[in-house]
Amino acid sequence: MRVVLTGGLKRSTVGVRSYQGRGKTVDLEGNINLRCNVKRGVCIVECLDEGDPGSEGRVLREIFNLMEVESKLIRVASIDRLLHALSDNEFQHVHITTHGTVTDDKKFKGWWTPNGVGSKRMVNKHQVVLSCTSLVSTACLSGSKGFAKHVTGVWGSKYYIAPTGSPRFHNAALFSHIYYHKLFGSKGTVFKAFSSYMKSYTNPHNFTLFERDDR
Repeated sequence: MRVVLTGGLKRSTVGVRSYQGRGKTVDLEGNINLRCNVKRGVCIVECLDEGDPGSEGRVLREIFNLMEVESKLIRVASIDRLLHALSDNEFQHVHITTHGTVTDDKKFKGWWTPNGVGSKRMVNKHQVVLSCTSLVSTACLSGSKGFAKHVTGVWGSKYYIAPTGSPRFHNAALFSHIYYHKLFGSKGTVFKAFSSYMKSYTNPHNFTLFERDDR
């Protein structure tokens, strides 16, 4: 895994395994493989808490409609459903919007749902393969190197973007709007879109771009 761009523009390399999935299957052990012939657009996977002031997923869906970018919004209430939403994904990009669960010493534990936390131990029960997908998570602190290593190295996502800080709801939505506007509107690639965002904005919550290391 390479930490390509972060708040301080640091660069580092950590060797990880990568997978090159060529077909979509769900085997008897629950292992999930994602096709490489996915289509342009974004699959939004959202897990809402009753106390949330609004829906980031619904905001993104309207933004994509205005941009004429195809998207799909999936609401989930458990980690199992979240991971199966990934398995059914047919888009080039995946966006996960939920809360981040953290430990007492403020370290990222996993994606929150009302029916369990998506820790590495939990998600390891499903061998998700995302060989040709970029995955964005706006959950607080989900840009931890350990979790990013799992997403890029074990799941095989080409890119993973997530914050090492704790963005408020409106800040998460604003980052996503800017990033996707650049991705689909002017820059064309994940790296160029995120690089342009980094050069133009202060990035207060340290959204970081991780890239799978195929060397």
